[in-house]
Amino acid sequence: MRRLCCNFLAALFLITPFLPITLHAQRNRDPLTDQEADQVANLRDKPNDRVKLFQKFLQERIDSIQSIGPNPATDDRKADLRAKYEEFTHITDELQDNLDTFDQAHADIRKSLKDLVPATTKWVAVLNKQAPNGQFDDFSRKTALEAAQSANDEAEKLYKSQKEYFEQHKDERGKNGSGPS
Repeated sequence: MRRLCCNFLAALFLITPFLPITLHAQRNRDPLTDQEADQVANLRDKPNDRVKLFQKFLQERIDSIQSIGPNPATDDRKADLRAKYEEFTHITDELQDNLDTFDQAHADIRKSLKDLVPATTKWVAVLNKQAPNGQFDDFSRKTALEAAQSANDEAEKLYKSQKEYFEQHKDERGKNGSGPS
């Protein structure tokens, strides 16, 4: 028993110095800038505006991806492209989490979904065109493409279900529900 305890303590002392580095790296992986995160937080009680804000941030990432192009010549540009794909994927996941929460709260987000559905269709098309000849970022591009397709599917499904729900519950139209914090 004493030996097990000593081994545990030795392992703990070996791991402990690396925890701050790991935690710092995880903290910096937030795809939103501090300013963007503040903007999202300020709209917690305005679901349509919040969805539109996420759409804006995702469109900015798509525009960056397009400006870099499918075949960047330098390693720096390859890293930039990979980072933009990853940011796009993470922000898309955040958007979908918000959509799920707003749906569960019966927030009326039909107005923003009406714009989101065609936007997600365009994102899928752009990411499909971005297939590079090399394999340097194939995984990150495919992951971003899957996220865009998933967001498109969810937005279409949610828009349809919201139209049906608010047709039956006319007294709840235009309400914000209880959105994400």
